[in-house]
Amino acid sequence: QTRSAKSFALLVSANCHLRPTTDANQPTDHPNLLNRQSVAMTSIVVQHPNGSLRAIASNDDDVSVDSNFDPESPTIKDAGGATLESVKYDAATIRAEFKTYQSILPKPDELLQEQHSFQLLRSKINESNIALPRFLQYDFEGGIKPHYALCCLLLSEYEAKEREQTAQTLAQTWLIRIASLGCLYPQLNNPADFIRDQFNRVAHAVPTNVVKPHVLRKKIKNRGLPVPNYFLDPEDHKQFPPHIALLVILQDGKKESRKLDNFLYRAAFSLFAFVALLLRIVLEVIGGAGAIWGGAEVFTLRNADNAELWRWLSVFVGILCLLRFVTLNAPQKEDEGDILGPAGPWSLRLPVRLRAVCDHPFHYFVRALPPFSPGKKND
Repeated sequence: QTRSAKSFALLVSANCHLRPTTDANQPTDHPNLLNRQSVAMTSIVVQHPNGSLRAIASNDDDVSVDSNFDPESPTIKDAGGATLESVKYDAATIRAEFKTYQSILPKPDELLQEQHSFQLLRSKINESNIALPRFLQYDFEGGIKPHYALCCLLLSEYEAKEREQTAQTLAQTWLIRIASLGCLYPQLNNPADFIRDQFNRVAHAVPTNVVKPHVLRKKIKNRGLPVPNYFLDPEDHKQFPPHIALLVILQDGKKESRKLDNFLYRAAFSLFAFVALLLRIVLEVIGGAGAIWGGAEVFTLRNADNAELWRWLSVFVGILCLLRFVTLNAPQKEDEGDILGPAGPWSLRLPVRLRAVCDHPFHYFVRALPPFSPGKKND
């Protein structure tokens, strides 16, 4: 009876660990998927010579492989090309597809703020009787994962070095560097520039062949590099969908993204951020010093004999308040993709964007992370 009980427990345990594998971009009602689920739920059980039951894992079970093993994959440095040859997809094809559905897409800031789902975008394009791009198709339709397409597009730009940092002038960059004693750099306020900047820092670690998202994250982490927000696990609160990042890159430079580079639009937010910065200094620094000076008078602690002492005490408290202000508000490298949204301040809804700028006005103008330099790789 004891042996039978143990055998039954082993069989139940084996069946519980075999789960159906579903594609996140796959409809659950498709007959092919149901067949795959039925096969995946079937376990292979053999009789052990001593009478106990043993569950044999499927061929693709990687339990037997060391979880820390990281097989080599070709990168842009090795392969010399950014085409996904195994799926016959390249940047030219992605851009050609984009022209067919470009007119029905929401604007870049709306895409980033609302983060339209994969299925919603499919429905929107289908309703217009337009052929779906491959990164919005299911596997059985011949589609590919959105992060594959995003890697292909950004790797092609990285390889051709088509994008240079032209938004910030040399004079502005040096002004910020001098004022911050070489600690800060100009902020990126265009979401497409932010997306490219994150990718360019890890481009030399991104495989040029087709890999799963968790493998891509592992290869980036194994080189000690930060994982871009659009490659994070969907459960991570900092993640935003790769298909949204791809569409924002495709819209960059087109008419729908001109508002983001509009001079008056940017000047209005710059003025708002500057006023917010001044108000914070007045309230948190000058206000702290003034509180000591005024409080001493209210409680009759200050008189003509000790006025100089209280003046210097107020100045000392003001200096402490200034140090506190700098500590709380100075940009840090860890702030990227967190305080001002996963793709800069423009990825936030207008009310949240205004609140973020009020809370962290420094971050609208400067960042702690140095600009990407092709000759300097964090490997």
